[in-house]
Amino acid sequence: MKLRALVLAISLVVTSVLTANADERVPKVAVAYDIGFLGDNSFNDAVNIALTQAKKKYNLVEPFVREVPTNGTAVDRLTRLRFLAKSGYTLIIAVGPGYRETVRRVSMEYTETHFALINDRVLGQLNISNIAFNEAQGAYLAGVVAAAQSRRKVVGFIGSEPELLASFKSGVRSVSSKVKVVNIPFPDEISALKLALNKVDVGYSTWDGDSTVLTTVLDDFAKKVTLILETPDQYFARLPGAQSVVLATINKSMQKPIDELVEAALSDQSLIDVLDESAGIYGREYSVKNSGISVRLSTQATRTTRSQLAKAIAQLKKNSN
Repeated sequence: MKLRALVLAISLVVTSVLTANADERVPKVAVAYDIGFLGDNSFNDAVNIALTQAKKKYNLVEPFVREVPTNGTAVDRLTRLRFLAKSGYTLIIAVGPGYRETVRRVSMEYTETHFALINDRVLGQLNISNIAFNEAQGAYLAGVVAAAQSRRKVVGFIGSEPELLASFKSGVRSVSSKVKVVNIPFPDEISALKLALNKVDVGYSTWDGDSTVLTTVLDDFAKKVTLILETPDQYFARLPGAQSVVLATINKSMQKPIDELVEAALSDQSLIDVLDESAGIYGREYSVKNSGISVRLSTQATRTTRSQLAKAIAQLKKNSN
């Protein structure tokens, strides 16, 4: 009888240990890249560079970190994210809004898995970290640079986002009330774009669908107009052939977001700052203050432009305190 009781007690202890071990999650990080995989000069490459640094910092090797591509179809995205979730990856980082619907769906199927969606801020679930950037600050700084650099005192906003146009205008006004802003809607007819570019000497383009704006300036306005572009959104901004007309780039840095996501995952935590309380959207916003938004000026930038930009950045950081 005592022997039977002893065996039962040992069995209960072993079962408890095994159950506890089963419940303990081993931190594992996966990255699902967008179409084009590596070599896209855009978000895939930016995330990969940041992930490489994080792997060295935290001594991560396979299978504790994994990177997968996609062909871009909904079925492929869904299959890959489900596979990663089933394989026990505790954090799955999806690169780009193209994964939005897939992340929404798979995150509801695997509620214990945490997901991060890069460069988006619309999914409202507690196991999703929306990694967003303060694009309004970027547009404001573009306005500062454009106004300070312009000799004709006429600059252009090339895009279709009213809120960014408003921020750009605010940046321009912070430098001078005498600089005029021309709204150049795009995408539009090339003839309309060329007509509008004749009026300005600095343009800030938010169009990232293709390189049409850049090639138009290179072909017809190379000595008349300089551009402010965005990276890594506009993959063509840093190509060697573009540098003659690129005055500045507004940069979204992936280094800190990826580092913070990985660090949190290794501690079985997540980035769930409140981004929109009414919609239940969580994650983290990266801005000038936390090194998420920065500006890279070309050698064409004048001393005045550099001074005005430095003042604007300092003011944005101060106002964020």
